[in-house]
Amino acid sequence: MRNAFVNTLIDCARQDPAVALLMAEVGFSVVEPFEKEFPSRFYNTGIAEQNLVLTAAGMALEGMRPVAYSMSAFLASRAFELIKVSVCYQDLPVVLASIGTGLSYSELGATHHATEESALMRALPNLNVFFPADGAELSEALRFALRAEHPSYISFPKLPDKPLPAHPFEMGKAVRYRDGGDGAVLAIGHSVVEALAAAQALEQQGIRLSVYGFHIVKPFDRSAVLEACATGSLFVVDEHQQCAGIAGEAAKAVLEGGKTLRHFCDYSIPDCFSDHVARYAQMQEEYGLSAARLAQRIGETLGGGR
Repeated sequence: MRNAFVNTLIDCARQDPAVALLMAEVGFSVVEPFEKEFPSRFYNTGIAEQNLVLTAAGMALEGMRPVAYSMSAFLASRAFELIKVSVCYQDLPVVLASIGTGLSYSELGATHHATEESALMRALPNLNVFFPADGAELSEALRFALRAEHPSYISFPKLPDKPLPAHPFEMGKAVRYRDGGDGAVLAIGHSVVEALAAAQALEQQGIRLSVYGFHIVKPFDRSAVLEACATGSLFVVDEHQQCAGIAGEAAKAVLEGGKTLRHFCDYSIPDCFSDHVARYAQMQEEYGLSAARLAQRIGETLGGGR
């Protein structure tokens, strides 16, 4: 997905001389093509995310279209006050691009996991928040953000790109990947990949699921949640903390929409730090977010209550 990011950014920079890339000593082997083609529009602020964001804000005030790039675990947390005050409060068209969403920096341990980023970024006014599921969604989100008059936060995993079925990009709209009347999975970002695989496995057991992908979580597509309620059971899959997570947003939409469900399940990260180092696939399995574990959990729920 990093290749989709830098290739799209280069294409946008060729069309718009205001586009610039800033990075905080992160992204070597990825950012060099941009640096080589646009040396006067490339800046390394060092390992200092606050400086990264403040510099980007200053450039936006001067009419530039800066993209501030760093790791998810550090950009959202270390620079939170600067994002809040210097970018969002002033409603500047800064693009905050982060790599390593959720657990994808798995082997680097809890300090490099970014399970809290969704709650932090969604709490800020004026900020659009994107969690693209594949390279195509990342490309479209970046193109949109560089045209927008408001700040954007785009976070994607440090994982190989697994292309999903093609679909149009609509701001504030979820994507319905498949239809099924036994339940609906609301998957955030890269979790769509596992959700689709789980739905395919469950179909072999006679359980047919709808799968919705939310690559845009702010603004949040409440209409998709209400539409999914027609199945009677909702399963939210999100590689972020349950605390202030998307499942709470979905539950609020259900209640305010006056919908009644048989099941509502929140499959996300519990209120804890990982106490060991493991590969990404192992961590997905541990937290019940792999395709196999999702199929098991959903199957057990629907098998007893359909």
